[in-house]
Amino acid sequence: MQERGGERRRARRVPTKILLRYGDAEQFFTDYIHNLSRGGIFVPTHTPLPPGTQLRIGFALPYCDRLIVTTGVVVHSVHADPRTGLGPSGMGIKFQSLSEEDLELIDKYVESLLV
Repeated sequence: MQERGGERRRARRVPTKILLRYGDAEQFFTDYIHNLSRGGIFVPTHTPLPPGTQLRIGFALPYCDRLIVTTGVVVHSVHADPRTGLGPSGMGIKFQSLSEEDLELIDKYVESLLV
């Protein structure tokens, strides 16, 4: 388990750049996943959604012909400094309903990047 800034993560997370489509009942977005674990993703965006926002998520891992479609919830949002525009901006999204097959695909992808 990794601790970072008082935060506890149970799953290993890897940097990546994977096209992501996500949205709620009112709007849909396309961005890139910045890092990935079996527990969720971080998505850099200038307009992060507020914590608690429920989302539909779709993405395909590299070298995988299967689309992973699931639901998630925004668990944290970070905003760039409003005065300077500097600093990170984005949101952490926790997966809510991944199938065992999807979890296995994510685990294999993460492991392949850790070797």
